[in-house]
Amino acid sequence: MKNVLIILFIGILSAATIGCGSAIENVPGKAEEPPPLLPSTGDYTFQRYIEEKEHTEYRVLYSKVPDSKIVEVKTVVDLGSEETPTDTSETINFYEEKKDGIYGYIVLSEDFPTEWDADDIKKFPKTKIIAYPLEESKEWTETIEDFDLDITYHIRSINAEIKTPAKTFQDCIIIDFEEKDQDGTTLRKGSSVFAPQVGWIRHEIKEEVLKDVHKLIKINER
Repeated sequence: MKNVLIILFIGILSAATIGCGSAIENVPGKAEEPPPLLPSTGDYTFQRYIEEKEHTEYRVLYSKVPDSKIVEVKTVVDLGSEETPTDTSETINFYEEKKDGIYGYIVLSEDFPTEWDADDIKKFPKTKIIAYPLEESKEWTETIEDFDLDITYHIRSINAEIKTPAKTFQDCIIIDFEEKDQDGTTLRKGSSVFAPQVGWIRHEIKEEVLKDVHKLIKINER
C-alpha cells in the first residue's frame, strides 16, 4: 500500500499556503485578514531518524507555483557516491489554502505530466490537512477513496513553543493524525508540527514496530 500521508513534505505530503491571504490595507469597515501561515519561499535542512538513530539528511525547498495560490514543497535527498557525486532524488508535494483550511494534493509521480502548470495540479484529488478556524481539540476525518483509507486529524495545540536544533519557534500548531484502512485497522499514527511563516518543522510517524522522526536542523540562506 502506498503511503499517502501528505501532512508534510515527505512522500510530504507535500506538500500549500495556510492562512487567509495577504493582509488587507486598513480600510474603514474592513477587518484585516491574517497573513498566510505557510511560506511561499524557504530552504531548510532536515534529519531523519529511525528509532532515534541518525539515518538521512535532506533539504526541503518551498516555492510558489506561478499564477496560483499553490505552494510547491520539494524534498531533495543527496544520493551521491564516488561514481555519481551529484546524484539526487527529488519528490514534490503541493498545498493550497482554501477558506475552510489547507489542502494537500495527492499527486502520484507516475501520473504527473512532464510539463505542468497549476491547472494540472488541481486535477488531482486533495485532502484537508489543517482545518479553519484554528481551534485546539478540533478533529476531522478525511477519506481517501482511491487508497481505501481514512485519516483522522486532531489539533493538539495552536500556540506551542517547539525547540529544534535550528531554532526555537513560537505559536506552533501541533496536529496528531491516525491512518486506518476500511476495516478500521490502524496502519500508522503520529504528529506534525507547523511553525507560522516557516512551514513544517517536525514530523513523527509510529507504526507497529517503527518510529520515524524528521527534525528541522538548519535554516539555509537563499
